[in-house]
Amino acid sequence: MQHRLSAVLVDDESNARLTLSRLLKMYCPEVEIIGEAGDIVTAAKLIQKLDPAIVFLDIRIGQYTGFDLLEMLPEPNFHLIFVTAYDEYALKAFEHSALDYLLKPIDPDRLSEVIQRCKSEQNKDHLQTRLQHMEGQWEKAEPEVIVVNNEQGYHFIPLQDLIRLSSDNGVTTFHLHNQASVSVAKNLGAFARLLPGEQFFRCHQSHLINMNWISSYLFQDGGKIIMRDQASLPLARARKDTFLAKLKELQ
Repeated sequence: MQHRLSAVLVDDESNARLTLSRLLKMYCPEVEIIGEAGDIVTAAKLIQKLDPAIVFLDIRIGQYTGFDLLEMLPEPNFHLIFVTAYDEYALKAFEHSALDYLLKPIDPDRLSEVIQRCKSEQNKDHLQTRLQHMEGQWEKAEPEVIVVNNEQGYHFIPLQDLIRLSSDNGVTTFHLHNQASVSVAKNLGAFARLLPGEQFFRCHQSHLINMNWISSYLFQDGGKIIMRDQASLPLARARKDTFLAKLKELQ
């Protein structure tokens, strides 16, 4: 049985949503459209309620942008695919861990290619989960680990050694306490789903931190998190209240 990928379409033009819907049905039958939205408020509610595997997102949505929508979502955990007529936002899109950036009119071959990449990422997630489950069966004296793979092989990273994760152009880097690092060609959202929420927090679209490795929190510039490896990280405005609540829990 073919594995289905659930998707939400976000575009303020109904004709654009209809065109994308038809292309997906014709060229990517494994994608199941479970919701559509024409504004960012509706989209945010829909995404949080339905928890789709993929979100197809336009750049300009009324007087707002797709980036405004992303700031409204505390913990994005889906494959993000921008679909837009504007090519000047590509770099910013990948800074937000986008899986791809499709220009209108959409090329069916490019669409099929990115869906295949989504399926590949989903398969890796399933393998990751199975490996972690196996790890959980080890003796309790063993540290908890996350298993990641890249072109070099599989890496078993103890969570207690993991200071933070950063994402740039679809590549996630694991920063460890011994100044070592491991980079993986995978977006940050995939790891946000795997790491324990009580210990790890996504303070920004491009940063996921281990709360146990925070050195200080400064109020300047709207909020700045200093990690023990001296990294200075921004705190997204939409996530500030949640972060401060977590800090109080640590007191």
